[in-house]
Amino acid sequence: MEEEVKELGDYLDIIRRHKYWVLIPAVILIALSGLVAYLLPATYKSEGLILIESQEIPNDLVRSTVTSYADQRIEVIKQRIMTTSKVMVLVRKHNLYPDLRKKAPISEIVGLFRENIAVTMVEANVTDPNSGRTRRATIAFRVSFMDKSPQLAQKVANDLVTEFLVENTRVRTERASETTKFLEAEANKFQKQIQFTENKIAEFKDKYSDSLPELLDHNLSITERSQTELAYNQNQIHALKDLATTLRLELVNINPYITQQIPGAGNQIPVLTAAQKLLQTQAEHDRLSARYSENHPDIKALNNQISDLEQQVEEEAKSLDKPSSNGRFTRTRNPIYGQLSAKVNASEREVLRLQQRNELITQKIANYDERIVRTHQVKRAYDDLTRDHENKLRKYEELRAKQLEAELAQNLESENKGESFTLIEPPLVPSKAEKPDRVKLFVMGVVVSIGAGLGLALLIEMLFGGVRGYNQMTRILGKAPLVVIPMITTVQDLQKRTRGRLKIMVAAIILLGLCVAGFHYWVMDLEVFWFKLLRKISLL
Repeated sequence: MEEEVKELGDYLDIIRRHKYWVLIPAVILIALSGLVAYLLPATYKSEGLILIESQEIPNDLVRSTVTSYADQRIEVIKQRIMTTSKVMVLVRKHNLYPDLRKKAPISEIVGLFRENIAVTMVEANVTDPNSGRTRRATIAFRVSFMDKSPQLAQKVANDLVTEFLVENTRVRTERASETTKFLEAEANKFQKQIQFTENKIAEFKDKYSDSLPELLDHNLSITERSQTELAYNQNQIHALKDLATTLRLELVNINPYITQQIPGAGNQIPVLTAAQKLLQTQAEHDRLSARYSENHPDIKALNNQISDLEQQVEEEAKSLDKPSSNGRFTRTRNPIYGQLSAKVNASEREVLRLQQRNELITQKIANYDERIVRTHQVKRAYDDLTRDHENKLRKYEELRAKQLEAELAQNLESENKGESFTLIEPPLVPSKAEKPDRVKLFVMGVVVSIGAGLGLALLIEMLFGGVRGYNQMTRILGKAPLVVIPMITTVQDLQKRTRGRLKIMVAAIILLGLCVAGFHYWVMDLEVFWFKLLRKISLL
């Protein structure tokens, strides 16, 4: 059997058959809608307009420490103002929601207060001076509050606007102050680190005072001069030794003593040659010393001969200017020999002095060579210390410069020369209710009421329907009935129908009462629910 398709006439028949199920709920709901629309309390809205003014002093001269966007700061301020403690201060100050405060928890009161607040941004197209591009920017924002009392709405909105202005100034000043304190603390840390590094450098210099890298050129210069002096002295020693050797050779040919005949004496005696032999032996010793060491046998033999000859010379010196045993001759020192001997002795003393000087110079060169070698070893550690000191000093100077900029920015914020919020439209006492829209609510109630009645009639038809009417019989049987006999309703039928309807209504009322009681005790207090329901309806 094909599915039955209802036509418009069928639906009209259903409505006629169940006209009471359509009319009674519709009339009741329409009356309730009108009553609700009329009895709903009016909600008034008071709002203020706050302008976001840019910094008075150019950013090129003084840069602010607050770099976040305006809408971001507004949202942060809003969250700070909307804390539970601050909300409850405003609620108690203006005695908001007195009935609800007696029964509802604080969280619900705070939530209701937050729902009544609105912060909306006012945006406009602005041109970025740096890039030249056009973008959307927040230039102002509105702060509003809704309440049943227009006076309370204005007072709370005014307090909220004041909170935004004060909180913005406080946040900006606090941000600048925190930035300054942070930079100052960091700079002080680096200052202590620099002092510690400087102490380490001072200790390092004390420990390696003669091997520091900056003394390398000085040490090299002294070493070079000492080597030059050493070479010069060595040449002088060779020259003096050569001179002494030459003088000794000359002394060989000169008799150190002169023998004079006493008047009346005979011929002269031969001149003594011990001193001459001594000079010859010393010259030979000097010649061999250049080739052999002191331990050589020839050198040792010459040293023994020199000792013997020196004794002979001393013995001869004792007999100077004394007459001989026969009294005919006297001996005196040869002045030429004495002069040459003095030159030889002076040369030998100078050679000895230069040799002692060379020993000191050699020791000095060794000392400075050790310093130079140690300088290369010290240089790496010293460079690490100085590099660390320079880096910390540079960072310290940067932090101090930033600290000065932060202090300027702090003064900028404390004197309200930076970006600021300016109230250009203060909240006023509203003269017209913002919500609810009573006409709109009533029209919606009428539409919903009629729809509910029609839906109830269709539901009853689906639950208790059957084959009704001439057309349905014809569609089902495929043939038209011969006679249509209308339904004959007796008094008993009417009474039975009335009792059935009463039972349904009583059962519905009892069920509704049980549901309301269960909701009240297990879900939510009815007074709180009614208040929230009115709030939601007023927002429509």
